This record gives sequence, C-alpha cells and structure tokens, in this order.
Amino acid sequence: MMNKQDFIHLYWKIYISIEKEFVETLNYVSLAVENYGAFSSSYIKILLQVGSEIDIVAKSICNYHEKSFKGENINDYRPVIMKHETDFSNTEVKILQIKDAFLIQPWAVWGITNKNGVVENPSWWKVYNKVKHDRNTVGTINNMRKAYYKFANLEYTLYSLAGLYQLLIYYYYDLAQKDRIQVPLPGSRLFALSGGKWDDIVFYQDIAFYIDFSNGKLCSVLGEFVY
Repeated sequence: MMNKQDFIHLYWKIYISIEKEFVETLNYVSLAVENYGAFSSSYIKILLQVGSEIDIVAKSICNYHEKSFKGENINDYRPVIMKHETDFSNTEVKILQIKDAFLIQPWAVWGITNKNGVVENPSWWKVYNKVKHDRNTVGTINNMRKAYYKFANLEYTLYSLAGLYQLLIYYYYDLAQKDRIQVPLPGSRLFALSGGKWDDIVFYQDIAFYIDFSNGKLCSVLGEFVY
C-alpha cells in the first residue's frame, strides 16, 4: 500500500527534479504568454519526461482507488480519476512566477463532452504523444500545422508540467486522508492549486497535508525537506 513516504521518494522528488530543470530554462526564455511559441530541444526532453510520469502517476492513482483496475492508457485513466476526483477538471493551477496570479486549467477538457459525445484529452497530451512517436512528421494541432517537434514549446511544456503537478497534489491529498504521519512535502517553486478545498492551503513553503479527523478538514503544517 502506498504511503506518504513512498509517494515522496517514488514520485514527488522526481517531479521536483523535472520542475527544477524547467525553471532553469526560464533564465533564457521569460515565462510570458508572448513567449509561448518558443520551442527547443530542452522542451522536448522535459515534455517527454513529464508525459511518462503522468502515465505512471495516473495509473497509480487509478490502482489506489480501484484495486482491480487494469487500464493501460490515458483514456482508461480519465473516467476513474474523474469518478473519484469530482472537481479535478475544474481545478486551477496558479503560476507563481507570472505577475497577477496567472491561472491555467491543464485538465479542463476532461469536464467537456464534445458535440459527438466524446471527451477529449488536453492538447498538450497530444503534443507529448506526437513528439514521442512522430517527432519530425508535419501535422496539425489546434489549427496550427508544422513539424510536431516544434510544438514542444514553452506553452505546452508549462501546461503538461502543471498537469503532472495537479495529479500529484490530488494523489497526496488522497493519501493524507488515510495516513496522518506529517511528512513535509517539498513545495513547488512554480505552482499552487487554487479554488475549493485548496484555498486554505499555504503552497509557498514545504508543507505536510493531513486530515483533521475531528472535523474532516484539510490541514497543513510547515516543515522542511532538503532536496
């Protein structure tokens, strides 16, 4: 059974490592909407790392909630995650390094059924798959046509990393409801969750989540995690 210590060492420390790598790119490309189209080999590398981690983490979340789960891809993970994390698609990720608390919703499309009755996956997930399998092929994403490796840009890398961050925080929250050991979680220097149950949490420091069983309230305590 997964516990919070395992979570930190198997998943969160890897996330922090990827986040650090992404933040280093901001020394050369400012985190601004005007630069969203900037692409590079560094973003290819980070995008591939993030996509792989999302696949691993999403599957682990599904197995955590449903022990008999046998799914193998994002289309299998989606209904299980949305069933157990009912506010997931509406949650906003706050980007801390952009002025005026810029908010994005990396999983918003999971809450939308299109005119054909189909729920789609985020554009950044399509970019990840195309960069992974058809990197030098020319194709169209969001009405833009170019070689797929050129979609490995600041925008899609940022959204994918935010998507991984959101998955992990939800997973950690689920674990905190069953495991009250207050293990400090290294705080992201880039993101925070916003809205609903997340508004009472201080995301700017290294913290531990736990549930106060006397009232069912999500709580946090400050800590320090050396990484």
